[in-house]
Amino acid sequence: MIAALSGCSSPGGSFPSLERRAFETATPVVEPVAIDTPTALPAALADRVREITRKHELASATFAKALPAIQRTASGAAGGSPGSEVWVNAHLQLSRVDRLRFDSVAALSDFDQLIADQIDGDSHYVALLVDVQESMARDVSKQKAEIERLSKLIGE
Repeated sequence: MIAALSGCSSPGGSFPSLERRAFETATPVVEPVAIDTPTALPAALADRVREITRKHELASATFAKALPAIQRTASGAAGGSPGSEVWVNAHLQLSRVDRLRFDSVAALSDFDQLIADQIDGDSHYVALLVDVQESMARDVSKQKAEIERLSKLIGE
């Protein structure tokens, strides 16, 4: 085996040379350019972010206000027989509360689109947008988890 590899280093062999080529030892010609990350959004983009955020905050507050009532109803319906009046009432209330999440989910979708538009255009602002989006996504995820928890409590 060593004899076969030694043939790679000889210039007259039938194998390519294992010696370093010129470009493997040369230093890069150009250093990567650091991109400055902006610390603030342009006015029009900031206005759109505030609009979407307000939509989410209003929906989130409405959801939070309605949540205690459905939590009580769901607790009362836990273990009830499917189709009973308390069971049906709990599912109806749960459905209503779930609809209150619509504007939060829509706001998150609007934010996703806003970020996609920035990626297609001037992506310098994406990092600033992602911070707000992640917070909104956590809220929407918590709402969904609570709806799922209450649905399991009521029973299918």
